[in-house]
Amino acid sequence: MPIRPPTHRAAGQARRTALLEAAVEVIAEGGVVAATHRAIASRAGVPLSTTSYFFASIDELLAEAMELMVTRLIDSIEAISAEIAEQQLNLDELVERYVDYFLAVPTTFLAAEFTIYVQCPYRPELQVLAHRMMAAFEEAAKAVLAQAGAADPATGARAIIALIDGFALQRFAWPRGDADRDPLVSGLRALFRAYTA
Repeated sequence: MPIRPPTHRAAGQARRTALLEAAVEVIAEGGVVAATHRAIASRAGVPLSTTSYFFASIDELLAEAMELMVTRLIDSIEAISAEIAEQQLNLDELVERYVDYFLAVPTTFLAAEFTIYVQCPYRPELQVLAHRMMAAFEEAAKAVLAQAGAADPATGARAIIALIDGFALQRFAWPRGDADRDPLVSGLRALFRAYTA
């Protein structure tokens, strides 16, 4: 069997990645029910048959798309945590920096995150992704709490992530733009102070 040249493999990988990214966008806009072979191929700008060429089923395509999103989200969280750890920030500055990061997370990522959470009871294969994502969020919060001087950062990490996720979820139902920032800063500051007292 002839070996495909590197340029051919690269083009194939680019089409495959385009399908995964298109799947995340389609899910973000219309939910899992909107994520059909046709919709994803159309969004990616490839022929319909391309989805079947790279993925055995729509479930496989959606699972891999969610995994791609989770990996990128975790990478960005770990990067921002490392960046914050290198800075000498007081508690208020830590909270402000943390909020800036979470408000900048793309809505497609947030939609995919909440889709994973909601679909877990019906699609057990997504539970591994959900647990991986939640663990990464909590590790990031734990690191920031430790930097702020918390005696038991692990306990506060869950509460902090629950607050952030709650605000993020509400932004889908009632986006209020800049008006979301102050309540989130205030709530996080109160939690940080409670766990670092």
